[in-house]
Order: sequence, then C-alpha cells, then structure tokens
Amino acid sequence: MRRRIAVVYFTKTGNTKSLAEAVRHMTGAALFRVETVEPYPESYGSATEIVKDELQRGVIRPIRPLAFNPDDYDVVVLATPTWWHHAAMPLQTWIRSVDLSAKKILTANTHGGGGLMHTREAFEALLAGRRLGTHLTVYGAVRPQDAKVRKTAVSDARNTITDRNPTWRGLNLPTV
Repeated sequence: MRRRIAVVYFTKTGNTKSLAEAVRHMTGAALFRVETVEPYPESYGSATEIVKDELQRGVIRPIRPLAFNPDDYDVVVLATPTWWHHAAMPLQTWIRSVDLSAKKILTANTHGGGGLMHTREAFEALLAGRRLGTHLTVYGAVRPQDAKVRKTAVSDARNTITDRNPTWRGLNLPTV
C-alpha cells in the first residue's frame, strides 16, 4: 500500500527547503511551507538575535494560513532548521494549530554545525502521544538530483515510507 505523504517545513536560509524538496523528489510528497506573516530580517545575524529573543520570551509569531488538510495524508514529515538548539518557532506554531493525532509523523532538522541539539525533544514534547517515526538530521543543504542521493536514497525512499517500514531507514541523504 502506497502512503500519501506531506512534508510541512519552515525554512529561513533555504537548507530546510532543499531537504523538503529532496523528500518530494524521492517520494512524490506534497510540500507545504510554513511562512510567518511578518518575515524575519534577511540578515542572518539580525534574524538569529530576534529568534533567540523570541524563544527566550516564548513569542509566537503569527503564521500565514496553510492549505493543508490532514485527512489527505497518511504520513506527515515535519522539517525545521535548528534555531538556538530547538525546532523553529513558526513550525511549532503550525504544529499546535493542527490535529495530527491519526498520522504517522517523521521529523527532520537541518543545521549549520550544531547537529541534532534539542530539535527531536521539541518535536516529542509538541507531539506527545502521536505516532512518531525516526528523526533525520542533515548538515546544510542537499540536492535532489545529486547522483549520491539517487544512488543511496531514491531506490529505498518510495518503499521506506510504507506499512512495512514506516521510518527514515534507507533515506540517508548525503550532505553537499
């Protein structure tokens, strides 16, 4: 049985977008990008200081509505950049706004050197009681058309998110 897959992601620099697009390329997943009503500054340094302040104060920045219907998907992949050791607040805001209780959920994060940090813990706290699969951590960006991606992941990806093996195993995306 083929599962209907959606990737819901937030991106600031484009690295998480590249991961979402790679998953789409390999699985045929639908993509949904979470966007804030008021964008973060383009300057990376300025944006990180604002993000740090928002995380410390628990600020919930409003997000744009997403045309996502949970009934249309069996598997939801949630992808985020690592922001000050955690999942990005805009994605957390979206997760709090939707009922994913009947979905198989896979999580992923991109990073620029910090690794996993507390992103998986943030997902586990936000999605307590949900059916969580494994977590994928990727350094930087990936290219969906990269020969290494095709060789190591494409053949397994379509069979990875199935009833037989609903995890990220086999979806070993190389960094570029």
